[in-house]
Amino acid sequence: MTRKRLLVLAAGVALWAAAAWLGVRGAALLWNRLARSDAGPASSSHGPAVPGQRWTAQEREAVERATRPGYRPALPADAEPTPERDDLAALYGKYDPFFVRGDLNDDGRGDFVQVFVREREGSVLFDVVVFFGLEGGGFSPPTVVEKAVALGNGDVAVDRDLVIVTPDLASDESYRYRLEPDLKKFVDVDAGSPGADDAPDESPDRRLRARV
Repeated sequence: MTRKRLLVLAAGVALWAAAAWLGVRGAALLWNRLARSDAGPASSSHGPAVPGQRWTAQEREAVERATRPGYRPALPADAEPTPERDDLAALYGKYDPFFVRGDLNDDGRGDFVQVFVREREGSVLFDVVVFFGLEGGGFSPPTVVEKAVALGNGDVAVDRDLVIVTPDLASDESYRYRLEPDLKKFVDVDAGSPGADDAPDESPDRRLRARV
């Protein structure tokens, strides 16, 4: 075989190898794109994508609409590790300190409580809001329950139509809020009425159950 033929053969093998590599690479890229497509879009026209897999598609959309620069949904990683939090995780199995579902206006449609994080002058503050389920599907814009709460050591929970905000799990102090339809806002049900008769049921560890 002449030198010229050897060079042609070598060039052909090189071209074949390059084509094969590009084919494998292209297939991998296509597979990854399809996998991301099945998982849902990374972002929407309503704003930046938010991390986490705890929301349904409609819950995610509502959270994204409410997310703005310098303001983001709180994730379990934003919670300080404490023995009390470990106990709750062991009790409930699936425990999220900053997200919980319920029916807070007794209309038979699911609502959810979401905590958001904002940083002000070096301090991390938490805002507690509720998204109400709409009759035609989806959720309303957020209704504020409480703002600027130091909630790194605490959590939120739901019992019947009450939102329970506990700033520190090591303390017995909790705040209970109920929607006041006429005012269209949440009010502290214990303000000025200590020892009210509508105290919610308690779980065996005396913590209000949070339905996630």
